Amino acid sequence: MTIKIRSCFTPVTMNKLCSILLLLPSISAFAPHGTAHTRNPSSALFSVADFKADFELSPETTVLLDVRESNEWNEGHLALASPNPLSQLTTGTWMDSKTGQFSPGSFPIDRFTGVAIVQNKKVYIHCKMGKRAKQAGEMLTQMGYQQVVVLEETFDELVAAEICDVVQGEVQDLID
Repeated sequence: MTIKIRSCFTPVTMNKLCSILLLLPSISAFAPHGTAHTRNPSSALFSVADFKADFELSPETTVLLDVRESNEWNEGHLALASPNPLSQLTTGTWMDSKTGQFSPGSFPIDRFTGVAIVQNKKVYIHCKMGKRAKQAGEMLTQMGYQQVVVLEETFDELVAAEICDVVQGEVQDLID
């Protein structure tokens, strides 16, 4: 039994089209810097809806990092967030347990437990405009965190989305 498929393409045109489709993955490797192809694949951009769903479904395995500086945190922060200013995350040194290599940076601290955030938690990161969050996301990915999510929304957009209460106060006010 033979099945015939009618196509508006001639066999030569189909061969050219197939050749082009097969070349697309290799062409994307030559994309200029600054495009989405250069972004670390394990660090993703998600929406507020994804964040809300994760916090509602599994709050024990989801963390929100605020990488703004202390003065920004004091003016107002999301109640679910843990303060980890980028300036603190980039100080210190950590060792890769697989290679034994030392790299600059400090593990983020969960404000609710007071200890470093474990690497199997899903870590959402935000800042005022996104640049510092992206830097922190890249650093956490290098540290071995598997589920790093850089929120693309600005702090003001997160506040407007009403993902949680916004509170004021200094970091030391968090200690009971």
